[in-house]
Amino acid sequence: MAGLLLVAVIVHVFVPVLPQNPLGGSASECCEAQADTLQGILQRVTSLEREVQTLKAENAILLKNASSDVALQNEIAQLKSQQQPIAFFAELSNDMVNPSSGQTVVFDQILTNVGNAYNPSTGIFTAPLPGTYHFNVVLSSPENRDGAHYMHFFLLQNGRKIAYLFLDHNTDYWIHTSSSTVVQAMKGDQFWLSVGFAGGQHTLAGHKQREGEIHSHVSGFLIQAI
Repeated sequence: MAGLLLVAVIVHVFVPVLPQNPLGGSASECCEAQADTLQGILQRVTSLEREVQTLKAENAILLKNASSDVALQNEIAQLKSQQQPIAFFAELSNDMVNPSSGQTVVFDQILTNVGNAYNPSTGIFTAPLPGTYHFNVVLSSPENRDGAHYMHFFLLQNGRKIAYLFLDHNTDYWIHTSSSTVVQAMKGDQFWLSVGFAGGQHTLAGHKQREGEIHSHVSGFLIQAI
């Protein structure tokens, strides 16, 4: 009899009694429902993680394309600036009588100034772009009683001589001279015509309104930007 009581106690201790679901189902059914719910949540989370990764990849592509677009726009702007036309033509409106050495010849009457790189107030052309430029200078002097007179001129790039012209010893006739040059220039380089040295009585001829003639002038243009 005592042995039967001991077995009854052991069974009571080691065999759990499943709690009842408030809705009437068993505890095992409740756990299975919760497991199904958790499994669904995990699947949804996994799906969302995949969507996030996909969106990140698409965003990275969009950012790369946007960066490429910006680079392309910059390249287009640079090409447009390099193709910007630069050209000028200016004449001397009045005679320069007995100019002194070192004096700048200011061609003050503009006929063409595409790009506004030439300053008619100072006689200086400032290169707006790096590249290859062409310059041409034409000078004239009327007849002169002083047979010993002379005028020499230098076209300068930042103070360095790049072309040379002279008007010497004409007495009973006009004298005419010209010079052209092609140079490499950096952005901001300056060009101007300067009187190198002069002596005697001399005149650099300006525009003759009555005759409609342009006796002394300077011109230049950008051949190719770099």
